[in-house]
Amino acid sequence: MKIILAFLLLLSLESFAAERVFRLHLSNEPGGLDPNKQRTSSSSYVLGNLYRNIFSYDDSKGLVPDLGTGCKRDKKQNLLCALKKDLVWSDGSPLTAEDFLRTYKKILNPKNATPRADLLFKIKNAEDIFAGKKGLETLGVSAPDKLTLKFEFQTPDPDFEYNLANFLLAPTKEDLSAYNGPYKLKEWKKGQKIVLEANTRYQGGHPQRPQVEFLFVEEDTVALQLYEKNELQFLRRLPTLFIPSYKTRKDFYWYPVIRLDYLGFGPELATQEDVRKAFTYSLNYVELQKIFSSEGKPGCIGLPDSWFPEKAPCFDYDLKKVPKITSTKTYTLMFSALGGEDHKRATEWLQNQWSKNAGLKTHLEVKENKVFLQILQQNPPALFRKGVSPDRPTCLAALETFAPTSPENYLSIKSPEYEKILSSLAQTKKPAEQKKWCLAGADYLMKNHLMIPLGAIHFSILVKPEFIGWKLNQMNQLDLSDLHLRP
Repeated sequence: MKIILAFLLLLSLESFAAERVFRLHLSNEPGGLDPNKQRTSSSSYVLGNLYRNIFSYDDSKGLVPDLGTGCKRDKKQNLLCALKKDLVWSDGSPLTAEDFLRTYKKILNPKNATPRADLLFKIKNAEDIFAGKKGLETLGVSAPDKLTLKFEFQTPDPDFEYNLANFLLAPTKEDLSAYNGPYKLKEWKKGQKIVLEANTRYQGGHPQRPQVEFLFVEEDTVALQLYEKNELQFLRRLPTLFIPSYKTRKDFYWYPVIRLDYLGFGPELATQEDVRKAFTYSLNYVELQKIFSSEGKPGCIGLPDSWFPEKAPCFDYDLKKVPKITSTKTYTLMFSALGGEDHKRATEWLQNQWSKNAGLKTHLEVKENKVFLQILQQNPPALFRKGVSPDRPTCLAALETFAPTSPENYLSIKSPEYEKILSSLAQTKKPAEQKKWCLAGADYLMKNHLMIPLGAIHFSILVKPEFIGWKLNQMNQLDLSDLHLRP
């Protein structure tokens, strides 16, 4: 009898342990866990919980202290940031300002070809260092003491504090052997899953954070099946076909995110504005919104209305504005496999609209995301679908996507007029002026028919009600530091 009771107790404990696991999925397996070298958003939910920065971002509170206590500007507009006392890595070793400084130099070292080094370019000498024109010792960042960082700027950067809430610039150990976020790596089963466990040395978070597992599931419909079988506790993207039948459930959430999703035109169409107009005005945006149960209207630039004097600018479906195109050429529309079935359905709908309403022939190509990005960098197709998550919740961050120095400038914009707009937006501090220049930037992109915006994006997610404390903000940053089981 004692043996049977012990066995039943063991089963009960195992069942309880299983219930404490919070599982979600990634559409692709990460290439690595160095936040400074991340190229795609696929691993952001993992990296954002392994690594933290001076601040975190909260939709209602804005920037909140994380590894730091705060930052302030001096009379010369230098930025002084203070770190929390007694910070340590997950292995127990001290975490100081020198770790931040060493990481910035790692990011800007031209030998490392770090993909988002541009986030530091407004710091004194940073861009020249990355270009190999100056040495790392000239960088305008210093550590006066173990708890202080000082930033000197080459050009004004009123948004820079937001960069200090980004895990892409989070301090890392040289050998990546320890972490500074609410979680640390427990196990990585190649081809299967990544397992995280609570980092008890992190200052903050819920004391009973559960184990977190990220499964690698490529298909959204497969992930939904796993969620319904209780094998996932968090479904990060509900396929649009299922939204009407799921949106009344208690575990369904709409989350508005700051994204700039668009259809871009490649070099092949750079001098053919009439063709770009035909692609733009032949789409029935209202119909597209209904088909995909979208909260935001396609054709409108997907930035908050509050960033503009009135509302975000939009294109309308207007066949009178469609120029007559006599070309019989077939244009390639390329998109990433990361979008899953939703993107496949959307591009097929686009193909039909262009053929029916403008006589335009298109060929659809889906590529694995890494290959897709390489093609965009080297030889973009005539049309491509791209989504961008700005690094900061500001209009400047969104519009800088198409700045000459941005690695995301797949539209290849090199315009003094557009650069003047960005410069004016960066320098003004008055909200009314910021809105005016935000509209000027959006108008430049749209009135020159350089891209077709796909509207404000809302993520439809499902989360098991037994877990609470998770936070998903409008930057699509998932914070699991306060995650725990409902009492």
